[in-house]
Amino acid sequence: MEVHHHPQVEKKNFKEYFLEFIMIFLAVTLGFLAENIRERISDHSREKDYIVSIIQDMQKDSASLTNYIYKNIPYHSKWLDSEINL
Repeated sequence: MEVHHHPQVEKKNFKEYFLEFIMIFLAVTLGFLAENIRERISDHSREKDYIVSIIQDMQKDSASLTNYIYKNIPYHSKWLDSEINL
C-alpha cells in the first residue's frame, strides 16, 4: 500500500495574499471595462443601421402615401361636391 505524503507548503505572508488579490481584482476589472467598450462599439454600429432603416422606411411610406393621395383625389373630390350640394 502506497502512502502519499503531502508536500511541505510554505505559509504565505500577507503581502503575497494582497498581491494575488490585486492581480485578480485588476483582471476582473479590466475584463469588465473591455466588455463595456466592446458593447458600446457594437451598439453604436447597430444604432446607425437602425437610423438608416428608419429613413428608408419613411421615404417609402411618404412615396406610397403621395401615390395614394393622387389616385384618390378624383374620388374624394366627387364625394366632397355631393356633400356641398346637400
